Amino acid sequence: MSLVAIKAIAALAILAVGIAGGIVPLLAVRRQASRRFLSLGNALAGGIFLGVGFIHLLPEAAEALEDVVDYPLAALLAAFGVGVLLLVDRVLFESARAQGSERAVGSRQPIYPVVLLVVLSIHSIIAGIALGLEPEVAASVLVMIGILFHKGSAAFALMVSAHSAGAGRMRLRVILGVFVLMTPLGILLGTAASNLLRDQAATLIEGSFIALAAGTFIYVAILDVIDAEMSRFDDRVAHFVSSALTGEGDVAMPLRDRDRFLKFVLVIAGLASMAVLGIWM
Repeated sequence: MSLVAIKAIAALAILAVGIAGGIVPLLAVRRQASRRFLSLGNALAGGIFLGVGFIHLLPEAAEALEDVVDYPLAALLAAFGVGVLLLVDRVLFESARAQGSERAVGSRQPIYPVVLLVVLSIHSIIAGIALGLEPEVAASVLVMIGILFHKGSAAFALMVSAHSAGAGRMRLRVILGVFVLMTPLGILLGTAASNLLRDQAATLIEGSFIALAAGTFIYVAILDVIDAEMSRFDDRVAHFVSSALTGEGDVAMPLRDRDRFLKFVLVIAGLASMAVLGIWM
């Protein structure tokens, strides 16, 4: 089988796995117990994001940048990514909402699903380009397997997070559609431009993007996803009271979270799954 045929099969397989992983949360929304399922899925997604940031993206960025600059640039850029997202999400966005800005859309609509879509798309394109640039059949198959392992779990985590943030069904479909197309697009670009990412400047840009993505994943995992699912009961009551008094948002009366330990286990399971994938990648 030719190298081009393998890459074409890889593009189709990655597309199918991404769609399958993203459809699971959409189907769960129709069920009566979907709220609990998605809450548990969000905890799992938090662990996945944490593992992707710490175990996969940050070391990958460090490896790409260590031969370019004699400085821990990957760690610095990851921290910078956390800081930028903290500024946008918890300072600028919250300030606009507090001032009654119409652009804040009344209730707090977390921006992290959009940010996740952007960074996941960038990483997906980069991974696709890497596969498209690969000149060897055996190596191409290995890269394809690695992408396949990540694509389904990433699509699942992205859709769970987007739904938890209040995205409607049509918006969820758009997010999924954009995300699943990114890796095949990268494969096409990499195949068409075999020398695109070979020079040192391109390696610096690629490594920098990956490091920023790592910081974003770590921020989202800890400060948005895990914090929301593991928040204290008193904090959730305060959020409900604030929503009722101001009329902002549609926060339900909080109940005692009997799934707290299960959510912790799912966070660890998501993290562990990324750690296991790190053995082969």
